[in-house]
Amino acid sequence: MKTIFNPADKNEILNRIDKLTPESKALWGKMNVAQMLAHSANAAKMPTGEISVKGVGFPISILGKVFKPMVLKGGDMRKNSPTSPEIKVTDPCDFRKEKENFINAFNKLGDMQEKAVKNDKHPFFGKMRPAEWGRINYIHADHHLKQFGV
Repeated sequence: MKTIFNPADKNEILNRIDKLTPESKALWGKMNVAQMLAHSANAAKMPTGEISVKGVGFPISILGKVFKPMVLKGGDMRKNSPTSPEIKVTDPCDFRKEKENFINAFNKLGDMQEKAVKNDKHPFFGKMRPAEWGRINYIHADHHLKQFGV
């Protein structure tokens, strides 16, 4: 299973990021490419504790526990899935700046691997082990790169 803690998997994502341009268009969803990069950088900052998010309440938290193993094993996320307000991006963003921010956040988590993980709670999936953070960040980045056709 792919994880950003595996250098080859991390580099696959970074190579796909290089294929994006400011003109890249989404195949679904509301974010433009710069907003997606900002959102994905924010997601990579959750496990490191750089961004704190609130957990979902009951009964949604039960759904997270049910879906967590399916997503981690199956490796796919639903189109237009809801996101935490703390990592949602709706303001205009600069493509080059957000691309650099994403690469830096992704490299920090991927290079430091499990040592980078300071947060053990995902807002939807609940308790996360460090290895699961590496997996979910690969899945999340892959999902959004597919959103933009790369």
